[in-house]
Amino acid sequence: MADVTKTVKDAAYVTVGLGVLAIQKAQVARRDLTKQVETQFSATTEQVKGLSKKVEDRIQPALAQIEQTFPAQAKDLVKQARTAAENLQGQVLNRTNGKTNGAKKTKAA
Repeated sequence: MADVTKTVKDAAYVTVGLGVLAIQKAQVARRDLTKQVETQFSATTEQVKGLSKKVEDRIQPALAQIEQTFPAQAKDLVKQARTAAENLQGQVLNRTNGKTNGAKKTKAA
């Protein structure tokens, strides 16, 4: 009977040990995936910023040229709209930066 008890205990210890190893392996995989996603997100963010800058550089001269043809009251409205758009763009970029640079990182044991 002592042999059976010892065998059951050993089996239980092996099962717990394998469970711990599986959890540790999953944590390592999670960390690796997190690093990969953060790298890809950062690269994508930089690409979006670059494209945004290119689009803005192309549109701004055209808008300035069109704006010159407007009457004075319309120019004021266009100026207000452009200011609002610039503010919105700044907010979007700040939120994007917050996700890449200010993301909370937790350390798993």
